[in-house]
Amino acid sequence: MEVDLTVRRNRSLVADGTELDKACNLRRVIDICEKKLKLKENQRMYSMTHRKNKKQKIIELCSKNPDATKSLTPRAGPGRPRLEEEQSELLKIIIDLALFGASAEKRRRCELVRMVHTLSELTNKLSEMGFNISRSAAYIRLFPRRANTREAKRHVVTVPVKLSRPEADQYKAHQDQYFSVVSIRSLETIASVLAFDPVTFLSQDNKARVPIGLTAANKQVPLLMHVEYKVSLPDHDFVIASGHKLIPSVYALCEVKPNDMGRPEAVLYSEPTYIAIRSGKHSSSTATSHAQDLNTLLTIEYFSKFIKNIDSKFKPVLIISSDGGPDENPRYRKLIAHAIEYFKQYDLDAVFI
Repeated sequence: MEVDLTVRRNRSLVADGTELDKACNLRRVIDICEKKLKLKENQRMYSMTHRKNKKQKIIELCSKNPDATKSLTPRAGPGRPRLEEEQSELLKIIIDLALFGASAEKRRRCELVRMVHTLSELTNKLSEMGFNISRSAAYIRLFPRRANTREAKRHVVTVPVKLSRPEADQYKAHQDQYFSVVSIRSLETIASVLAFDPVTFLSQDNKARVPIGLTAANKQVPLLMHVEYKVSLPDHDFVIASGHKLIPSVYALCEVKPNDMGRPEAVLYSEPTYIAIRSGKHSSSTATSHAQDLNTLLTIEYFSKFIKNIDSKFKPVLIISSDGGPDENPRYRKLIAHAIEYFKQYDLDAVFI
């Protein structure tokens, strides 16, 4: 089209004498492009014929040599092949390594096997046996920790093996542990004999301290605290204050079933719970703080039926179950003094701690 316009302009009155040269250059460019297009079409036809002949030769070779079928036949689907296709014994070896010295699932609710190896040890063992596999690839071939997570969707082909988590259930043995258990069971039996009305059964304990930091933008939820000193921080620097820890003191009221006289199982553990939170830096947990919390329970109407009788008086028998911490151990004088105060102030008949 541009060549035709150049030729027509040469015949008109506005021609400047260069139209013929421009037309020749345009025809030369068109000839070069036509040659390139023809060359590419020939290459396309050659490639198509070559692929067709190559495919036919592969089919003939596979028919003569069945062993070459696996290596020469192309994959049906796209993408990278799975490790199990090239290393067919991978899943079987993982099961064998997991079963060596392993144990059954803790609650026996499924056929899972708890491994004694860590994930790194499993990966190293597989590498020693000649398998080319990474640590993450070995993990996604095991059962996920939680099946309803997004990460669990990557565990497509798995073996019935699950990594065991470290559990804090190996407590140190104590010489008085059996005596303590028998004492608590005896108190529960006494509570079942006395039944629900005259007994207040209270379980108290301090849980793990919760560390908190000074409020930082986009770092943690803002927390309002009352401190008696000024907190100074460098400019644009958010310091985590290791001394600021919250102590949750938990008080669980235990109901006593009236129809199970003489049985420790009469004491239930599913009743209201009161949690007192205090700062570990300014007001630590002591026997006095526990006494104050007990007085606070008397002011809460929701707990009144577990602590008071029908005539709104403190129940005559108080049983407190606690651990051997310094703020709860009945061998210490301060706690004994508070127990005597309970006995006198609330006109109790018996106090067991």
